[in-house]
Amino acid sequence: MLAIFYNRTSLKDTLIIQISPEASIKTIQDGNFTYGLSLDNKLTFINIFNFSELGNEPNGYLMLDKTIADIMKKHLNIDLSTYNSILPFIIGHVVQCEDIPNSHLHKCKVDIGKETLQIVCGASNVRQGLNVIVAQVGATMPNGLLIKKNKLLGKESDGMICSVRELDLKSTSYNKDGIVELNDGLPIGQSFISVFANSIKE
Repeated sequence: MLAIFYNRTSLKDTLIIQISPEASIKTIQDGNFTYGLSLDNKLTFINIFNFSELGNEPNGYLMLDKTIADIMKKHLNIDLSTYNSILPFIIGHVVQCEDIPNSHLHKCKVDIGKETLQIVCGASNVRQGLNVIVAQVGATMPNGLLIKKNKLLGKESDGMICSVRELDLKSTSYNKDGIVELNDGLPIGQSFISVFANSIKE
């Protein structure tokens, strides 16, 4: 799973590339590049400090593009495309939403294209029929939170339905206290980054 995000202010000019949810047992520093290795010597993450000095300043979540791929090839001889098989943040459709008694939580069934996930969500605006952004198990949020399988009030939760605040989407005007409401008709199961423009309901 490959998640790439950058924010010059909140991340202190660091591009973060999360590659694997496995724990890093070894961290290697090479100039402005820091990367982690797992117990079986697999790459887990890459941080690029002072990223703006490389001449490219994106913001927020990023697709793996030629600029980032070329930087990895040039400086670390790493082909990131081999890690890009699972999308961490995708468009889902809430097909069922039930209140969990005596709580503010809701048990949701969310279609993500290839399968339907059960996700427990506490947002007041979650409801059946809504298109949402789903963080799959293994995704890393901008604040460093790793999404894992969880159990809330005895209910299994396989992922998270995301809010603007959780995704650090500061360029939008949407209410940051609720989950993101996407427009109808978007391709379920596709990366939300690739269709993000004009996709949030005003």
